[in-house]
Amino acid sequence: MSKSQSGGLAVSGVSKTFMLRSGQAVKALDDINFELQENSVGVLLGPSGCGKSTLLRIIAGLETQEQGDISVAGKPIHGPGVDRGMVFQNYSSFPWLTVEDNVAFGLKARGESLSLAEGVVDHFIRAVNLDGFEKAYPHQLSGGMQQRVAIARSLASNPAVLLMDEPFGALDPETRWQMQSLLLDIVKKECTTVLMVSHDIEEALYLGDVVFFMGTRPGRILETIRPGFEKSSADRDAILDVPEYRELERDIRQMMRSQSIDCEH
Repeated sequence: MSKSQSGGLAVSGVSKTFMLRSGQAVKALDDINFELQENSVGVLLGPSGCGKSTLLRIIAGLETQEQGDISVAGKPIHGPGVDRGMVFQNYSSFPWLTVEDNVAFGLKARGESLSLAEGVVDHFIRAVNLDGFEKAYPHQLSGGMQQRVAIARSLASNPAVLLMDEPFGALDPETRWQMQSLLLDIVKKECTTVLMVSHDIEEALYLGDVVFFMGTRPGRILETIRPGFEKSSADRDAILDVPEYRELERDIRQMMRSQSIDCEH
C-alpha cells in the first residue's frame, strides 16, 4: 500500500500549564523542541510525571498548548486530523463491531469507498497477523490481538504519523515482545512514522531510531539519543547483548534515577 501522506513531525517551543483546583499553576511542559524524520520511530522516554502523555495528546490534537507550534509533513496542525493516528494503552476497539468493521470504521466514517474497494482493510488485517479473525468480536480476542486491531484501524486511515501511548504496557512480557517485533516489521513494510510514549528503557532502545529523554518539573527534553543498532525483529536478544546497548541502558537508568531524586525534593 502506497502512502498518500508523507513527511515527518516537527515540534517547536511547545509549553503547557495546568491550573489546579487550588488555583495554583503547574507548568507541565516547557519549551519542547524536536524533529522526527519520516519513516522512523521516535520514543518519548522519561519518569512518571514528566509530561510524555500530555505532549503526545497535544500532538494528537486532543489537548492544546499555550505556546509553540507543531507541524506534520510541513503543515501546521490545529486540533485532531486524519494525518495523525492514535493508539492508546487501553484497548480501544468498538466491542459491537467485528475485527474487519473496526479496521474499516475510519474509512467508512469518511466515505472513502475507493479505499475500501481496494482492499485496504484486508491488507492491514494481514499486516498485523489477524487474517482468519475478520469476523471475530473484540471480546473473543486476547489483549495483544485487540491491540493489533487498534493498530490496523489507525494504519488503515493512512496517517502521516502514528502516535502510540504506551501501547504495550498492559500486556504480559512475552506478548509485549511479540508486539514490539510486529511493530518493527510494520514500520519497515509500510514506511510508517511512529512517535510512541514508553517508560521502559529496553523497549525504547529496541524500537527507537531516536529516543527523546524527558525530565520533569517541568517536562522538557533533556537528551536526544540515537541508538546505533541495526533494528530487526528477528535478533532482539542479540541487540540486548551488544556492549553499546548495555552502556546506553546504564546511562539512561542513571538519568531516570537522577530525575526521580529531583522529584522528591
